[in-house]
Amino acid sequence: MAIITHKRGDTFELTLTLENQGNAVDITLFTIACQVRDQSDLLIQALTVVKTDPTNGVFTMSATDAETYIWPLTKLDADVEFIEPDTTVSSSETFSIQVIKDITRV
Repeated sequence: MAIITHKRGDTFELTLTLENQGNAVDITLFTIACQVRDQSDLLIQALTVVKTDPTNGVFTMSATDAETYIWPLTKLDADVEFIEPDTTVSSSETFSIQVIKDITRV
């Protein structure tokens, strides 16, 4: 399981490409969602998902600095859910976000 370290109160942004056997998947008509949850399965954040280059399978998931400012200092779990036009649902592998304290705060 991949672990991403993120400082609380910083903007969170992750750009990914959906591929199938090394080839980009056209996600133009897909619905994509990502939720971040704590270890007790409490929903912490539904990330904003934007298709940045859909024909090449590229999308960005993000949360603002104000949103991550209230994330708990702990390991959070997430995955990405894809719903295809034919209603097929599939999810990515689970990944973790280790939220750590931000030292400099203005």
